[in-house]
Amino acid sequence: MKIKLATWNVNSIRAREESVLRWLRAESPDVLCIQETKVEDRLFPEDGFANLGYHVVSNGRKAWNGVAVISGPEPEVVAESLPDGFLEDQKRLLAVKFPWATVLNVYVPNGGSVESDRFGDKLAFLERLADYASMLAGKGPLIVMGDFNVAPGPEDVYDPQLLDGSVCFHPEERKRLDDFFSRGFVDAYRMFNPGGKAYSWWDYRAAAFRRNMGMRLDLVLLDPRAASMAADCRIHVEPRKWKRPSDHVPVVLELEIP
Repeated sequence: MKIKLATWNVNSIRAREESVLRWLRAESPDVLCIQETKVEDRLFPEDGFANLGYHVVSNGRKAWNGVAVISGPEPEVVAESLPDGFLEDQKRLLAVKFPWATVLNVYVPNGGSVESDRFGDKLAFLERLADYASMLAGKGPLIVMGDFNVAPGPEDVYDPQLLDGSVCFHPEERKRLDDFFSRGFVDAYRMFNPGGKAYSWWDYRAAAFRRNMGMRLDLVLLDPRAASMAADCRIHVEPRKWKRPSDHVPVVLELEIP
């Protein structure tokens, strides 16, 4: 059995609803994890997704942050925050369970500036997230996907020398991301695309997309059991060319379930 999953920071579901529906009609994923929904749960525009046969589970708040899982099969909700409630009010996490795997949808804080308290919160969130992911991985195949706001390595940013030490490519952030890998998680995209520049986000400013000045911030991390089922992982750049696009694009994972 083949399963297709995707992650996409949509930068406001109400502003990007038509683009998301267009992409769903074209790609028909089984599961789409979205971030930065920027809408309270009661106001999430579910009807268009229901018309395509999708269930929606939302964990959102007014105007900023928020995550949701859009899926054909209806999932079991496992958690809507980290176990200790860290940054719970910011609505950055949604864990759901399907018969074949648990999916952890995350929106890691951006961090603002390296000197700010928000950067410390980002590092602490990543540390707690790694602990929680390790705990979930002990219960069955686990897929952690979302906007990590961290580029893993030099091939994942347009200019590693210029950006080194800045938010989203700071050594302390990459150190926290490396902790996932030391625990046995693998970067699904690099499993199938081990070399070459690759980006999933381009700033709206300075013609960054046209100049291909991007970063790969949207990641799919797999525990060993999920990795054994992985068949492909790729980045869909085309939606960045559409009218009123998000600054992020979808990252798609395909699984072959035994």
